[in-house]
Amino acid sequence: MKPNRPPPRTYVLQIKTHKLSIVLAADKETTVGSLKTEVLSALQAPVLDAPAGPTSMHVDEDPEWAVPKITGVGDFELSRALKERGRPTGRYEVLDTATRIQSALTNWEYVFVQFRDENGTLQPVKVSLPALLDEDEEDQEAALAAARKGKRKADMVEA
Repeated sequence: MKPNRPPPRTYVLQIKTHKLSIVLAADKETTVGSLKTEVLSALQAPVLDAPAGPTSMHVDEDPEWAVPKITGVGDFELSRALKERGRPTGRYEVLDTATRIQSALTNWEYVFVQFRDENGTLQPVKVSLPALLDEDEEDQEAALAAARKGKRKADMVEA
């Protein structure tokens, strides 16, 4: 039987929106409202508006994937993905700002940003999560698995 591990004192959370990832470390007693303030600071950072130079990373300049400009914590909500049997369902639950992260989230959990439009209506989550494996690696692994399927080496028996 595994010994029970105490909950972490510091949570590392991955905040996701569009093609942007923000990694924040927060004390277990931190409220979601305090977390929103930190996310606001990150979303307003000048690095998001930095011009792309010749040595910069490739940035997708499709306006559909541009992170909306916000002015305050009322312009967005933090949400978590609802899961069934450990798999995301595509639905999201808005986190209450008074809740402590210890009771609402797990360590290293994805937290999604839902922006509000000009009327204050909550928009759906828009996020692009990277694949864990490259497509080439997936194809190679599938081919190897298919080639190995049902084939075992026979043990040599001496007479």
